[in-house]
Amino acid sequence: MGNELIPLNQMHKKYPELRAKYLEKYKGRETVLERRIPLLDCLWNDVVQFLPLHPRKVFELQTRLGIIPKVPAYRFFEVDLSLLDPSKTVVFFKDAPGEENVNVKWLSDVDFASIQEIPPATIAYYNTLIGTGELPFNYQFIPHIVHMGNVDIASAAVITIGE
Repeated sequence: MGNELIPLNQMHKKYPELRAKYLEKYKGRETVLERRIPLLDCLWNDVVQFLPLHPRKVFELQTRLGIIPKVPAYRFFEVDLSLLDPSKTVVFFKDAPGEENVNVKWLSDVDFASIQEIPPATIAYYNTLIGTGELPFNYQFIPHIVHMGNVDIASAAVITIGE
């Protein structure tokens, strides 16, 4: 499609089918799309999101716990964070349900070595799903790197996991 990741709010005219596909993951949780991002003063669907850790860790843990049968075949872009405008990039932390449990910090104020593992809140959440057959929200309570606007991925490496 191109060399740029774009927020959901910018997809409706140029990529309506792709936008509809990505909106499916918010079914029943549409209020998340209207969440305001502190510091950036924009909506959740005005940003592009990234994980601060290797995505394989998420799915390997789900597999070990028996939540999913195997690591799915997914591709992720590995973006050089130094290429993102620091005035438009924050890290979104949430360690429990409810907006009162949100903490947002500027990218430059975060020690990335400290967020390379799955957080205890995520592990506890996954444990509640064992044996239920319910699929997880994969990135629940994992810090999100959040960038307001488009992100150039022309030089980004691609991480492939699963089969």
